[in-house]
Amino acid sequence: MLGEEVGSAHPTKTSTTKRKFAMQPTTPTPPPTPAPPVLEPVIELIRTQQQNVGYTLLGAAVVFLALTGWLALKTSRIAASTTPDATKGAKDKDSDPFKSVKLDGTEIAQPDRVEYIVGAVNTFAVFVAFAAVGGFLLAAPAKPKIEDQRTQARLAVLVLGSAVGAALIAAGAFYFYQWNGSLVKWLDQGELSEAKWIGGPLMVVVLGGALMFVSAQPARAEERNNAGVRQFIYGSNFGLTVLMLFVVLIIANVVVALRVPNKLDTTSTGFYTLNPQTKLLVEGLDQPLHAYAIFQDSGDAVTEDTKQLLSKCQDANPGKFRATFLSPGLNKDAIIKLRSDYPLAELSGEGILLVAGDETGSERKRHSFIRDDELRERKEDSEGRAIPAFNGEPRLLRELMFLAENKQKPKVYFTQASGELSLTGGGRGPAGRADPRRGATGLKAYLEKNYFDVQPLVFDSAAPAKVPDDAAVVVVADPTAPIPPNGIKALEEFMNKPRADGKTKGKLIVLAGAQAGTDNKALQTGLEPILQTFGVRLSDRFLYASPSPALDQVDRARGIRTVQVGIAIEAVKARNPVALGFNKLDRVEMVDCRELTSSPIGGFESTTVLLSLPDRLTWQTRKQMHPADAWKELAERIETIRNSSAPREERMKMQQTLSTELDMSDQSRELSAFVSEGKTARVAVFGCGWFVSDDAGAQATGRFGDRGATVWLDLMGSTLDWVRDKPTVTGVTEKPYTTYQLKPGYDTLRMVWVPLALAVLIIAGFGAGVWVIRRKGERCAGERVLVLALSPCGRRGRVFETGEG
Repeated sequence: MLGEEVGSAHPTKTSTTKRKFAMQPTTPTPPPTPAPPVLEPVIELIRTQQQNVGYTLLGAAVVFLALTGWLALKTSRIAASTTPDATKGAKDKDSDPFKSVKLDGTEIAQPDRVEYIVGAVNTFAVFVAFAAVGGFLLAAPAKPKIEDQRTQARLAVLVLGSAVGAALIAAGAFYFYQWNGSLVKWLDQGELSEAKWIGGPLMVVVLGGALMFVSAQPARAEERNNAGVRQFIYGSNFGLTVLMLFVVLIIANVVVALRVPNKLDTTSTGFYTLNPQTKLLVEGLDQPLHAYAIFQDSGDAVTEDTKQLLSKCQDANPGKFRATFLSPGLNKDAIIKLRSDYPLAELSGEGILLVAGDETGSERKRHSFIRDDELRERKEDSEGRAIPAFNGEPRLLRELMFLAENKQKPKVYFTQASGELSLTGGGRGPAGRADPRRGATGLKAYLEKNYFDVQPLVFDSAAPAKVPDDAAVVVVADPTAPIPPNGIKALEEFMNKPRADGKTKGKLIVLAGAQAGTDNKALQTGLEPILQTFGVRLSDRFLYASPSPALDQVDRARGIRTVQVGIAIEAVKARNPVALGFNKLDRVEMVDCRELTSSPIGGFESTTVLLSLPDRLTWQTRKQMHPADAWKELAERIETIRNSSAPREERMKMQQTLSTELDMSDQSRELSAFVSEGKTARVAVFGCGWFVSDDAGAQATGRFGDRGATVWLDLMGSTLDWVRDKPTVTGVTEKPYTTYQLKPGYDTLRMVWVPLALAVLIIAGFGAGVWVIRRKGERCAGERVLVLALSPCGRRGRVFETGEG
């Protein structure tokens, strides 16, 4: 009766509610889902030709059984052909952690025993699937109803497709893992030929997944009528989705791990990033190298940075470079063994022991030890204060090169006695006084620090001349007098006749600046015929450039003899290592330059590395002139032509004559040529000798600071590495430790008070939001709620009033 009273109090609302619940229709059962059109022709073929399809599947099963037998036979042959000694050697070789994985065509064409076993297992699984489904189609009686026949055909397709698809996915996943070394070579080293050994297994996985998916589609027509089929379809779809997601995640992670570094160097100087030269050398190691870092766990900055350096090197080439960290307190036995194996190494203190070659043999390998104190340096900052610096990378790099040279310093001979740059600081200028422009003591110290053995080579005109047999490179550094004829003959034999090993020929570097002879014309050193055989021609004129206010501030005395120089784009595109190492240089200056030209000739290929920058007028004269006089003469001649009363056409001819006479141009001029014979470097020629002088080094320090103080010496060192067919490893300098400090005059309001105010505002906002939400919840909990209870027949109902709770 309570319901009637409430209904009379609210007649409209109650009746509406009753009608709503009483008149709502029951949801009808949906009709069966029609069979998808996928593979319906195949289903009809199996239904109408059940016996023939069964025989066909059994025939295919026989083929897969034969393939399984062939793979098994190959497996047994590999096992039989492996003798105990060969097995032991292979095991030792495979246990070498520095052995790089090589997956070229030869090795892929002859897989190992495990690959054959997996192939045999997968082909046997496919054989079982084909044989089982084919036997079922032959043995099963024909169903009387057409729909039952279709059901039977759909089940056969489902079972066969799922089994074969699963076998393909398993095989593809295994071979993807087995040949993962090709993935590293493809993505990390850019070897496109290795992509097929990764793309193939991935395509097999995708094909298997697609086969499982497609084969399940016809059976979906049975999922509402057959609980077993429904469970099988849902289970296979779930398994296939998980599997494909798993494969995608693995591939994405591998690609990202190879392409994106897992550590981010946020320092402005790249303190924790390998120098490109270091990375190039480590990646190019052709033999295993083991670095034992022996340090106390003291948390010292140099110790930690050394460990970081070795870890970066190991990441750059994990197949050839291995780092092991030992503590004198925790790894005493290992250190004692190292002292026994390498008694000549200074293992009494902390440092890095480098061992080159495979350590499994009994023969003692080439090794070297870097002491802890050699990893530390002290440099002066711009204000003259001594600051600590980490010298680990350049020291490690030089030691690696030393080991690569079989612990033999390459000998570099500098010709002397023809006015070349002096290696002993005795260079003299035109007035006979000491001149830093004619000395190369800094270059000598730099090369010796980089493990070069620098020696003078004097050609005495009164005695037979010969280049020593142990000469790796001969350098002719900006002579101011002709080289004696016997010296020219010795250099010609050095460059054209095979060396002592009977295979290689000589390597030559020529620095030919704008030096004047006794007649005040460009000096003929006698090297011109030798260089012409390599396709290089030196200009017989002196090069000048229009005045530049910025350059005049650097050196007013030299003025227009200073030329702005940059790296040639063609050399960068040709992957010349010297050009790549200095490609970041925007522009530098060279003094007393000489133009040269180079072209391919007689099997020699040349690359231009340095060019004068365009858009600045340059010209050449037959005789050397004082810079001020040269510019004054040119300006006067141009002004005379402009002020001439001759017709315009005549003035144009006069300008053309002047331009031709002085070879005037605002285009780039070639200032260096690197000549190679095939893949072997032979000659490097620079149209300048000043850049390796002590004067150039002093100017580099003043202009580029400590980090650019050796820019010219690095260029010379890189050229020596290139001409010796070695990786260019110079240019790696110490990394000073710096402390970040706010610049004076920073805004306290923006740096302190604004962030603090924003933080307080955010906290207050979150607190206010929580308070509002809780108050709203409390208010809703206190309201009275009406609950409608329907009678079982759906006609009458009762309303209960409930309060809180």
